[in-house]
Amino acid sequence: MGSLDKGGYHDTLPSKSKTLLQALYGEGGNADDAVIAGHLAAASMSAVEFPENADWVNSSPLSIHGNLKGRYVLLDFFTYCCINCMHILPALHKLEEHVPEGLVVVGVHSGKFSNEKSNDNILNAVSRYKITHPVINDQNYEMWNSYSIICWPTLVLINPSGKTVLISIGESDVEEVCRFVKDVVRLSPPTELQPVSLFQETDTDAGGLNSKKKTLSYPGKIFYHSDSNTLFISDTANNRVLQTNSSGEILHKYPSPESPTLNSPQGLLVYEEWVYVCDTNNHRVVRMELERGVLEVVCGTGNQGHDLQGGKVGPEQEISSPWDIELIPLQSVTGCHGNLLMIAMAGTHQIWGYALTDVSITHRGKNTEYKASTTWRLAGSGDEANKNNSYPHKASFAQPSGLSYDGSKFVYVADSESSTVRSVELPSFAVKNVAGGGLDPSDLFSYGDVDGKGTTAKLQHPIGITITGNHGNQTLLVADSYNHKIKQIQTKSRVVSTCSQITGLSEPSGLTHDPQSGCVYVADTNNHAVRVVKLGENSESWEVGVVDRARVSSSTGVSWVLTEEHTTSLTLSLSFTKHLNTSAPSIIKITHYTTHGRESHEVPVTDHVVQVPLVASGAADLAITLFTCSEEGACFMDKYIHRINFVDDTAERVLLKASDPLVINID
Repeated sequence: MGSLDKGGYHDTLPSKSKTLLQALYGEGGNADDAVIAGHLAAASMSAVEFPENADWVNSSPLSIHGNLKGRYVLLDFFTYCCINCMHILPALHKLEEHVPEGLVVVGVHSGKFSNEKSNDNILNAVSRYKITHPVINDQNYEMWNSYSIICWPTLVLINPSGKTVLISIGESDVEEVCRFVKDVVRLSPPTELQPVSLFQETDTDAGGLNSKKKTLSYPGKIFYHSDSNTLFISDTANNRVLQTNSSGEILHKYPSPESPTLNSPQGLLVYEEWVYVCDTNNHRVVRMELERGVLEVVCGTGNQGHDLQGGKVGPEQEISSPWDIELIPLQSVTGCHGNLLMIAMAGTHQIWGYALTDVSITHRGKNTEYKASTTWRLAGSGDEANKNNSYPHKASFAQPSGLSYDGSKFVYVADSESSTVRSVELPSFAVKNVAGGGLDPSDLFSYGDVDGKGTTAKLQHPIGITITGNHGNQTLLVADSYNHKIKQIQTKSRVVSTCSQITGLSEPSGLTHDPQSGCVYVADTNNHAVRVVKLGENSESWEVGVVDRARVSSSTGVSWVLTEEHTTSLTLSLSFTKHLNTSAPSIIKITHYTTHGRESHEVPVTDHVVQVPLVASGAADLAITLFTCSEEGACFMDKYIHRINFVDDTAERVLLKASDPLVINID
């Protein structure tokens, strides 16, 4: 995406860096201090400065040649949707813990999707991934182009003199890069360090890094269990699974206290007496007893795997970032037997299977049998692409993140990085397009927000999917995550349309359907809530349900009585003991979500009481950025996000009358 006209230095440095890392730390390599010192001495190209007008998270603006001079700086070029970028974060966290003095890791967020260019969305991602180092929003690709970056992730090491030392492309060499950083800091420690003001963003209503404990924090996936009429929710950032009734009352928390902990759980389902869960950041699928919550490993070793074939018994088989699972009773497929657990293996861009029982699959007269607990690849070459093919191992996915089975012939896949919905046909496992994306298999940038048919429709990073209706008349409901919408797709016609009555979502990730009541439950991820909508008599008729955020998510969600659409004003009372920092711009950003779309404007905060203009329709977010100082002179920046839902006067719960002030406690 661009290059530097500086003698081709940055064009050749990545290949030189890879050769160096291999020589130092590869098989048979020799971590020779003299070689490292010689490489450092040869560094001659000045690093490119951060753009002055860029926005920052976890830090005030930094300068490579200013307040960071004298330190080693490791730039991590990433985009928060990218599974490969997520994979290197644990190594960077460990590096920061072991080399705290003289090293600053800076995330350079060069967002792939338009949705990822938003400061608020980046803040949510930083909080969700527990990133504590500074992050700059490179929304115009200024840093990306200056360093001739070609893919995510890319690591760039800058020495204390402001010279570029190393450029490493991709995730495969991250451990070697971290070893190299430790060695160079040891051999040439930084001196004359200038004080740098780093801080950790506070997002009180987001369940984030410095937040008060919330019931839900970035819920990822959700599953409706018909036998018990309950919901199972992946409370992802809280590293647990909750079982609730349909009103949001918590019945059980998983796993049990004596069991190993989960790490960013995602897809889940109930089978027999167990709840099966994608333990995503632990790179395994686990199951927990419904009654006691005791955890057992189903498949995965606990370490990120790179095997693209599989075939081993579950706990011995390495896997990579499983994101969703779906139960396939193969008795429903002609010539097949057994129960199969299908896995959306986001980390290797494939679809895998786990044999819950002995499995027999017959296709075109050929029968293949798998013993119970066998874990193997079903479809996908491992290349990241949007490639459909009748031969499943020649097809390619791009971070598959959601699965839904129609009960007969097709499993539908939300393939997030290609912005498509795909189908896997049983028993051949042939892969076809359903909607979204482009015609070029290598094009992973064919995204948007367009209703239509097949590839004329455009989605933006869909993550969740569920199916409704009877055989022959089925509708897919898709969490079109980065468009903050729910889309419906007619399986026969492949026509995509927006469920326009559902507003106010923020990066929804999971869906589940109760066929008896017609209710669809949505994991509204960045709003830390579960939303419920009721499907009407036909798939185009929606009745928007009242969300009980006080029980499902957070008591800071409020509702106003609405008799008709009107413009009004909310008296916002901010309760805090510290005084406002008048040299910094405290603001409230109001974002309205209505059937007409989304509108935003800002109001300055100059006192404890603020009049906030609102159009009382749909929902609104109040994003408060507050700069305060204590009497001792310590200064703070805090962020708070409050959701207001406008409901009619028939709502069961009204938490706030329009005439009442809304009091928000800051301290």
